[in-house]
Amino acid sequence: MLLGAMAAALASDTTVKGYLVDRACAGDDADKPGFGAKHTKKCLQMPNCEKSGYAVLTEDQKVITLDYNGNVQAKKLIAGLTKNNDIRVIVTGAMNGGEIIVSKIELQ
Repeated sequence: MLLGAMAAALASDTTVKGYLVDRACAGDDADKPGFGAKHTKKCLQMPNCEKSGYAVLTEDQKVITLDYNGNVQAKKLIAGLTKNNDIRVIVTGAMNGGEIIVSKIELQ
């Protein structure tokens, strides 16, 4: 019965809105005022930042990490960006602790 309840909780979609950031920078700077808006496409594409994985920095300064599929989708989204910063996204998926199992990611 407990496993069924856990599976149902994971299956429900959640929407998370915020700034697309990499985990390396977010680990150091997420609580700094304006970090999300100032974070750049160039930084998101730096090898160490890309390797760290991506996350969403919410309005209340929570860092929600993306799962493997979410990182793949984020990388594609970043490659197609025409703007250099203030990268706001809407991520849809199932929450699993502090990670979101991404079904869709799009610009806000």
